[in-house]
Amino acid sequence: MLVDVTVTVTYIEQGLKLYNQHKQQAAVRKWKSALKRIRKRDDKFLLLGYLFQAYMDWGKYRDSIDFAQRQLIVSEEMDSPNMRAEAYLNLSLAHERMGALERSLAFARHSLYNECSQCRVVGLVHTTIGSVHLEMANFCKALTSFQNALKIAKALPDSRLELQAYIGFSELFGRLQDADKSALYAAKAYDLSRSLQLGDLNTRHHRAALLQMASSLCKQGELGDAHDYCGEATKFALLSGDQATYARSLRILGDIYRKKSDINKAFRQYESAINTSTSMGDRLCQMQAMDGAAKCLEALRQQQKICNCRPLEFNSRLLEVAKSVGAKLLVRTVRLRLSQIYRSLKDEEQQKLHERYARNLEEEMELLCGGCNLPFGLEADSLEALPCSHILHARCAYDIMKKKNKKKKKVCPDCQKSVGSKSFPYNNEPTDPCFGFHSNRSSLSLASLSLRASSLSLGRNATSSV
Repeated sequence: MLVDVTVTVTYIEQGLKLYNQHKQQAAVRKWKSALKRIRKRDDKFLLLGYLFQAYMDWGKYRDSIDFAQRQLIVSEEMDSPNMRAEAYLNLSLAHERMGALERSLAFARHSLYNECSQCRVVGLVHTTIGSVHLEMANFCKALTSFQNALKIAKALPDSRLELQAYIGFSELFGRLQDADKSALYAAKAYDLSRSLQLGDLNTRHHRAALLQMASSLCKQGELGDAHDYCGEATKFALLSGDQATYARSLRILGDIYRKKSDINKAFRQYESAINTSTSMGDRLCQMQAMDGAAKCLEALRQQQKICNCRPLEFNSRLLEVAKSVGAKLLVRTVRLRLSQIYRSLKDEEQQKLHERYARNLEEEMELLCGGCNLPFGLEADSLEALPCSHILHARCAYDIMKKKNKKKKKVCPDCQKSVGSKSFPYNNEPTDPCFGFHSNRSSLSLASLSLRASSLSLGRNATSSV
């Protein structure tokens, strides 16, 4: 028995070493061999976690779900709330990528129901819930979840969790068309990824931060820098066998070329992203890449280089995908695009139908500023998040804070909760959505850094992740 345990531990360590050397296939073979011999349940749980993350990186989400379900069985056998919480978290992560948002949310809630002493797992659950709500256009709920994750990250402290929370904030403000605030939070995430130990430079955290920088800089129009960040993320993704990041990098590269008005090159990138994400079953990436391709077709249609037929067919397909996922903001965008196409076709009935559905979605998403009762997030504007998770136009938030009547409480116009000036200072920079400190642009230029692929830092004390 002692020999078996020693051999099993050796196989696990050999697998970790191989993964560090970017020999993922060989590592997984070692781990699967160890899985057949392993006796200790806690080691088995950890090993299943390594396999889960390896298959997530490869974009093989159904296999990942199988490993997470086996983790859940082990957690039940050991009656361990910590293990159960982590297994449900992994199930939530895999289902999110597959576009099964309601199921992902249900698994995440199951994870929170378990009294987990590992606060980092709870923090990761909150980032996952935030990401799901973001896709479903529940922006205030998403903001609350990212705030919860950031509070846990600060309390621990945990730089990796903090990084993921900032990526969430960046993506949220990017979706709501505040490009400047999105870029500032992306820069905070990127700075954190650079501050992690050297061995972590090629982890998924660093790749995620690079991609978020590329995405947010693209929205700002900083296309040269965006291209550099995207190129680095692509290089690291290929080295690590990270198909999920690779597909996203193709989609963002498409955005960059489209902003440069190189429509043909952009469309080719989107097509590659669609094919890669479809083969993985990554419906979120597939949907976003399809939206980029639809924008290319719309540009060509408006330039009268193509007729209405192909954009009509493509947007109709995209509408079905977005509706099945539950991505309300994208559904609205596609319906407005379709209304314009039907307008060109002089089909007034279909045009008005899609316009009406789009208006209904706007009401459903409740994207109204409590300060001025006007919409936000539907066009480029500066926004501010209150500590209570309500979002206002930055100018309206400033008006609340500059009231001179000291006896009158400064309150959120949506929920009437007090908004103290100490917790919510204002100037030209955004405040942290939890703590009210100022976010500063990254002082690190990608061109000045000697970025190189480095080993994945894999420790057996880490939470079952590679």
